Amino acid sequence: MNKGYAVIVTGYIGWGLFPLYWALLAQVPAIEVLLHRMLWSVPVLLLLVLLSQRRRAQVGNALKSWHELRWLTLSSLVICFNWGIYIWAVANQQVIEASMGYFLTPLLNVIAGVIVFGERLDRLKIGAILIAAAGVAYYISTTATIPWVGLAIGVSFAAYGLLRKQMKTNAVPGLLVEILLLLPFTLALALWLHAHHEATFLNRDLNTDLLLIFGGPITVIPLAFFTAGTRMLPMTTVGILFYITPSLQFFSGLILLGERFNLDKLVGFTGIWIGLVIFTYSLLKR
Repeated sequence: MNKGYAVIVTGYIGWGLFPLYWALLAQVPAIEVLLHRMLWSVPVLLLLVLLSQRRRAQVGNALKSWHELRWLTLSSLVICFNWGIYIWAVANQQVIEASMGYFLTPLLNVIAGVIVFGERLDRLKIGAILIAAAGVAYYISTTATIPWVGLAIGVSFAAYGLLRKQMKTNAVPGLLVEILLLLPFTLALALWLHAHHEATFLNRDLNTDLLLIFGGPITVIPLAFFTAGTRMLPMTTVGILFYITPSLQFFSGLILLGERFNLDKLVGFTGIWIGLVIFTYSLLKR
């Protein structure tokens, strides 16, 4: 069996279990968790980049190219928003709704492809999008509130993928540059929290400090597995296996974190899942 399956599934499982880790930091304000997630990602990313001549070259090329830096600046803001919303969602028991966003991401990518690149859709993909949209519409109609967490996560993650498609820099070196671009603001805000005695880091207990520090490696390691796996497998396979991530997030919220999930939500999610089944069939058929 192609070892790429084991590599990329490991990355997807890591992403899928994110809610269980961030739930351990629910007592820390989401903005501070985000700051430390970014800060402690830097040493791990630097190590991964320094160990690879190709990655070092990509970072150097990105820093020399105004075109690449412009796109990376924009993508850094989008991924920062995506990470922040997800951390907030976990702390506020919205993991199931957040998983909706990642279930919708492949379909949102297809819509983006039509709008931005003028790609054509076959009938199966059109049907998949319509059925998933009907599921979201039903979800909204029964809860009387727009599932903004799921939609924000899905749209921001799809937008991030769209932006990264415009660049030559790969995932790991690209993420390093993105975080370095935001690093002055990240450090300034972290120092401001400490100066105003509002920081949790170094002011609560050792376990909390360690959880904040290890948020960096927890973020980067699944990405490293993902990028390695994508080089070994066809992109269609990479896309289909991605469903492991939101599935694990969904069941983490439902079973392990005990979030409420009624019949109306099940009907809404079922529409999304049926749409994804049809979408996956269209990929396999092609």
